[in-house]
Amino acid sequence: MHFEIREARADEAEALLQLWKLTGSGPSITDTPEHLRMLTEQAPDLFLVAESEERLVGSILGGWDNWRGHIYRLAVHPDCRRRGLARALTNEIENRLRARGAKRIYALASTKQEMGVKFWESLPYEKSKDVPYVRTFSDPD
Repeated sequence: MHFEIREARADEAEALLQLWKLTGSGPSITDTPEHLRMLTEQAPDLFLVAESEERLVGSILGGWDNWRGHIYRLAVHPDCRRRGLARALTNEIENRLRARGAKRIYALASTKQEMGVKFWESLPYEKSKDVPYVRTFSDPD
């Protein structure tokens, strides 16, 4: 399988939401076309997609807070798994975060998907013993 990794475009927001829904990695409260378009404008070099035969088959989103790197939304289309795509996306986002100065990268990954857990365990990432705290703000009624 041949694929190209490139920066996501604003006009791909709906296709990305569909990919995330198909892979079980979304949607969540933050997943709106407007928010995804904003991300493509604010840090285009950290929002990557994989394309094969003119369709989106993967995504990864990097975050940088000027201290640590973060990885979100690693998703690979079910038809394209086990072909090195997730590893290629992860390597590319790691390189971009390290170029910004990241000495540590956190991967926000669901522990509910066995394939995803096995993937992260196959890389030099360690499962944190710390318990994360999350606050979600709902839209006002």
